[in-house]
Amino acid sequence: MKKFKLIFSVLLLMIFTHANPNLATAAELTSSSPAAGSSITSAPSVATITFSNSIGDVGNSVTVIAPNGDRVDDGSLQIADTQILVGLKPLNIGGEYAVEYEVVTSEGETLIGQYKFTFVAPAVLATPAPESSESPTPDLNKETDSSRTTDFFMIGLLALSILVLVLISRSLRKPKKKKRKK
Repeated sequence: MKKFKLIFSVLLLMIFTHANPNLATAAELTSSSPAAGSSITSAPSVATITFSNSIGDVGNSVTVIAPNGDRVDDGSLQIADTQILVGLKPLNIGGEYAVEYEVVTSEGETLIGQYKFTFVAPAVLATPAPESSESPTPDLNKETDSSRTTDFFMIGLLALSILVLVLISRSLRKPKKKKRKK
């Protein structure tokens, strides 16, 4: 009789697990991008997490935390069957980033976890400082002797041209007397 109960229990367990295979295997994280534990040198614009089961439409959250404690995810989530994608702000700080997730599968199972990746920020090139020139910068407001000479010359030309203009206009006003031929 004990043998019959044991066989019946095993048979019942097999039927139960084959009827609903999701109960036999719990949902789990299968892959991620950036990969868990990886070091990357190019800043991604999105983090992707893939699970073994389909993801439900509600109750999901993914946050990405920078080494200084600031959130760098932009809050946008996209779900595509077993994948969930979260948009990222530009990564500016090098160091270890934590991706924390709370995901509800389509079967109602809640998965909570986190993984980390390292971002190796590119070295910032220093902008070279302008070299100081040895020669002093000329003061454009300072008057020199040559500029005064030029000013006087231009004033003299202007006065001469006005005088010539006056003489020409006077000569045109006076009618010339015609000489008569005899």
